[in-house]
Amino acid sequence: MRALKTVLDCAGTLLHIDKKNSNELINHHETKDQQHSYEYEAQFIIQAIKTNTLAKLTNSDAKQFENLIRDVFPDLCLHNIQFKNQELTKLIDSIHSVVREHNMILVEAQIQKAIELYEQLSQRMGVVLVGPCGSGKSTILNLLRLALNKMGISIRSHIFNPKSMLRVQLLGQIEADTREWTDGVLTHSARCVVKECMGRF
Repeated sequence: MRALKTVLDCAGTLLHIDKKNSNELINHHETKDQQHSYEYEAQFIIQAIKTNTLAKLTNSDAKQFENLIRDVFPDLCLHNIQFKNQELTKLIDSIHSVVREHNMILVEAQIQKAIELYEQLSQRMGVVLVGPCGSGKSTILNLLRLALNKMGISIRSHIFNPKSMLRVQLLGQIEADTREWTDGVLTHSARCVVKECMGRF
């Protein structure tokens, strides 16, 4: 149910963007009646499913997922609707600027992953970056953080290595005799996050 709710929320956001920027659709060949048809609205559902699923898949699984989408929606998936989302456009420009400033090599796949990370963080409370050592997880995270900072969005990081400490140091513990609770690194960080302003990453 959580996954379904996330997809519906994403589709609703896409519809809201479309209503707000109805004159900025890349595909200008549709009439007003076509834009509000069932097929047109179904495109938002497909796009929401892709947004919330592709980021979790490997390249080989992503290809199979695309094939499944084509099988389920044979008449709709072949012509994705794209939007001039001002927020994402600013983020992409900011990412490109950060790449130039830090003398990094521009890799489109890496930028796409940074955008996917931003979309997931905007919809979910927790996101995990998974991949082998040296695959670019930290680079993507830092790239997104610097890009958002450049856009004026405040980022507060709490960084720690759970493998470098004992379980009680990470999670906290209760003293058996006094029943007094002592925070661990993770629980202390969680308390700090709760006290921070809403809307901050």
